[in-house]
Amino acid sequence: FVYTDAAVQQGYEELERQLKEVFKERSNILRQLSKTSKELEGIKVNLQSLKNDEASAKSDVQKLLELGQKQREEMKSLQEAFQKQLNEAAEKAEKQQATVIFLNSKTIFFSQNKSLKNKLLSGNKLCGIHAEESKKIQAQLKEFRYGKKDLIFKAQQLTDLEQKLAIAKDKLEKAALDKESQLKALKETVQLCLSSVLHNQPPGTNIIPSKPTEKLTSQVTNDSKVPFQSLSCKTIKVELRRILNSLKDQDEFEDNSKPISDVTNVTFKSWKTATFLAGEQNSVSAVKWNLFSRKVGL
Repeated sequence: FVYTDAAVQQGYEELERQLKEVFKERSNILRQLSKTSKELEGIKVNLQSLKNDEASAKSDVQKLLELGQKQREEMKSLQEAFQKQLNEAAEKAEKQQATVIFLNSKTIFFSQNKSLKNKLLSGNKLCGIHAEESKKIQAQLKEFRYGKKDLIFKAQQLTDLEQKLAIAKDKLEKAALDKESQLKALKETVQLCLSSVLHNQPPGTNIIPSKPTEKLTSQVTNDSKVPFQSLSCKTIKVELRRILNSLKDQDEFEDNSKPISDVTNVTFKSWKTATFLAGEQNSVSAVKWNLFSRKVGL
């Protein structure tokens, strides 16, 4: 029993010790539980405060959202008003630009109108000058018309004169041919007279014809022959003068201022050369020639 009592007592002590430890642990746990309860209370308080804070925050957020919405609406309204102001300013700027352009165009138009007025004034002056010049030109045209009529009349007169000159030229050419033929006939007649004087042969009756050479040759060959003594120097001279006067009447001499003696000198010089060329150079012929020339007046 002693052993058992000691063991029991030891068991009791052990149990007591264990109980003490359990009580200690329990007290510790209670202390910890109190602490945790306190902490839980604090947590609850904190949670409540957090809930309150969250509610206030929510209310604040709601208020902020409402304020943001209001601000958004105000911003929209401000933006719309600002856009309206911008549009109005743009319209005003466009109107001002249009007015500036209009004023510029108006000033340009004024300057152009001024220049056009100046041009019109200068044009009116030029028109007046041109009108005066046109009047002068019209007067000159009238003068030119009258002058043209005079010129046409004078041209007609000139054409008539040209026709007359052509006719006169033809007549003069014919007259020149007649002159040459008459001079040739005169030379032939004088040669016949000279040859008849030198050889004492009777020449033809019609010594100096008034027609061309064809009639003279026909008369010389066909007419009756008479002795040279029947034709005196006076009659020969008269015939020569008659032919020369007829030539003067027809205007067939180139120089009418020459005297008859010059023409007869030329003619008788040609006769003299003809006789010398014929070989009649004897003294009797020379004496007869001298006498004949003295009687004629050479």
